[in-house]
Amino acid sequence: MPCASRPRRPPTSGPSGTPTPPGYWPGLGAEHKDGFEIDRRGVKAVSGNLVKLAISSQQFTPLYGGGSWNLHWTLLRELNTLLSTAQYAAFSFWGDLYEEAGMAGLLIERASQRYDLAEQPLLGDIPRATLDQRIVGMMTGDPPAHVLGDEPSDIYPNGGATLELPKAIDYGVGNMTAAKAKEDLLVYPPLTPVGADSYVQAADSLVELAHTVQGRAQDLRDAPWHGAAADKAQTALRQIYASATGLAAVCGKLAAASKGFDEVLTWCRENFERVADPDRGGWDEFWDMGGTPDSRTRDFLSGPNRQLMEIYYAMPKRIQEDLPGLMVTDQSLADLRERKNMVKTRPKTSKWFKENDKAWLEHHNPILEGYEEAEKAYG
Repeated sequence: MPCASRPRRPPTSGPSGTPTPPGYWPGLGAEHKDGFEIDRRGVKAVSGNLVKLAISSQQFTPLYGGGSWNLHWTLLRELNTLLSTAQYAAFSFWGDLYEEAGMAGLLIERASQRYDLAEQPLLGDIPRATLDQRIVGMMTGDPPAHVLGDEPSDIYPNGGATLELPKAIDYGVGNMTAAKAKEDLLVYPPLTPVGADSYVQAADSLVELAHTVQGRAQDLRDAPWHGAAADKAQTALRQIYASATGLAAVCGKLAAASKGFDEVLTWCRENFERVADPDRGGWDEFWDMGGTPDSRTRDFLSGPNRQLMEIYYAMPKRIQEDLPGLMVTDQSLADLRERKNMVKTRPKTSKWFKENDKAWLEHHNPILEGYEEAEKAYG
């Protein structure tokens, strides 16, 4: 069986990978300057470099397969489901992050052309369709008519996904039989939603994004651009930087988890029939005291099951967005408020509808708060 390190068990709850803004940021804190000053040509040039970042928003596609619900091996099934959830959340976050960077560029570009900026420092909002048109215009070859969907992801700007195993479940292998293991490993084996290489690539790109955003922030400070609007733009860029570094750390851990999951599953599939010998029975077992197919199967799975639990311990336990909300518009805020009211007040005609609506509200109430905070902060 492949050797696996045994990391110390981290807490099973907490803000793993939660974005943390850096203490220093260009133009803020000790570098903050009173008064208003702007080099409009210089600021506009910087903004264009930020808009270009949005092209990468579609590099990874969040797909949620829900895991392999029909598996008998409990821990394999639940960990596969968590990895599927993680893929969906991580790459939803990815798309939101790059789109947010592009929208920051558009808002800064417009600010460079406004002559009421000193008196009206709110950055305002720009329709998502405008960002979509700019992305398509920057693409080479034969680009599609549209790239972005009508809305950001369903965890934008401050939602997330918990990656914790359900409680009160026996994650041992005592329920496993030779027949169940055959089905799990040889007939309907689970597939990890995304390979480790994709997470490594994502983490490297996110580190590069963070450096780029910080560099553009320095360029804005040096343009120069100072004043209340500049402070808001720099605050947003700092938050985008923190999100990029936080998601990069999460992707690094998910790369290790995905790689470990694949290694354990591959080893089991390649060695199950040879080691557990699930088809040997009858008088052969009576004479050599070799146990039963079911007992040999449980012995075989016990080691890999421990490795899967170690993989789980080392995984992030939550993926949390924390973006400034620059893509929130007056219309999108009104639409979300209307949807919330509709879900809250519509008749609960069945237990399923009641539970479904409760879950929707629990997920979207904090997101609506994030929309409202973004509207107050940026207009």
